[in-house]
Amino acid sequence: MFGKLFKKGKTDFYNDPICNYVVKICETYNKTDFLNRAIFDVEFCVVDTETTGLDINTAKIINLAAVKIKGFKIIDYYNVFINPGKSIDPESIKWHGITDEMVKDKPFVVEVMPEFVKFIRKSVIVGHHIRFDVDMISKELTETFGCALKQKYLDTMFIYTRGIAKKDDHVGLDFLLDLYKVKCNSRHTALGDAMATAEVFNKMVMQISDTCKTVRDLYELHREQT
Repeated sequence: MFGKLFKKGKTDFYNDPICNYVVKICETYNKTDFLNRAIFDVEFCVVDTETTGLDINTAKIINLAAVKIKGFKIIDYYNVFINPGKSIDPESIKWHGITDEMVKDKPFVVEVMPEFVKFIRKSVIVGHHIRFDVDMISKELTETFGCALKQKYLDTMFIYTRGIAKKDDHVGLDFLLDLYKVKCNSRHTALGDAMATAEVFNKMVMQISDTCKTVRDLYELHREQT
């Protein structure tokens, strides 16, 4: 729907109706109070990105996915490949396998973000080592629409290390996949990792549901990290 309205690059802030649409969604989202919502009733979106590189100042998103959860069930998902308008770092290609050829005919990020923010607008964002992903998404939003995601987010690493293992440690997604016996199809793709992380998150939250009843309870497990 939105893609045909855009060309590569920034939108005309304040004068473009789609820009105003995205800004309004971001503003409403950032003001939403999720903290007192029961974990059984609230929507979560497990988000993951693949990028051209790891330097947030220069990297661009090339694959963006979100897996929506409600009531400990996956109810929907969003997945898109993006033309970054630049070459992908060869070292990054070794990691995720996404090449310049694979994304050269894909939409630009300015075409993608309206649909993405619409998809996640009623959800608490979740992910593994999620800060990088949220920072990348906010950077892309700022550069194209002049807005950013400013809601708190949940990191499965800290829920596990601080809330379950009770230790200040860092664990990778593969560790949690093994621990919770979750199979990941298409590892190191945004959708594959988001789907697997969603399954881990569901099992993890069910494990601590006797003591964690609300979104606030989950935030409290790693509030110092977010």
